[in-house]
Amino acid sequence: MPKVVVDANVLVSALFGGTPRKAFLKALRTCEVFTSPEIRLEFSSLLVELEDKLGASKTRRLRTIVSTLLSHSKEVIPAKKIELSRDRKDNAYLSLCLRVRADFLLTGDKDLLEIPTKKLKPLGLNRLKIVSPDGFLSGERL
Repeated sequence: MPKVVVDANVLVSALFGGTPRKAFLKALRTCEVFTSPEIRLEFSSLLVELEDKLGASKTRRLRTIVSTLLSHSKEVIPAKKIELSRDRKDNAYLSLCLRVRADFLLTGDKDLLEIPTKKLKPLGLNRLKIVSPDGFLSGERL
């Protein structure tokens, strides 16, 4: 079973349906999903940060999406910190991917999507594919 880490931006996008929602649901159905305490904290902060923008109804739906992910995932503490992304928060996802030997990092974040494979391999992320929801749905190695 493929191992996947899901970025917070996919959860927010899944709220509005379409491809991100389909990719999120496919990850839950077909993969082992992982999270970490640092990523869990990001999810919590995101819920508070977006509450005013989304309104009560959408915030409840987003909270349900986050809860669903957390209940279907295994929480793991990364052993090593990776410093590769331009956005420091993204490094938590890469560190988790290294720890669990993830096959996929599901994200819509350009900072992550633009990292070349040749920069991942020296860090031990040989098998990792950083994919958008579209790429994930297209069935790359699933």
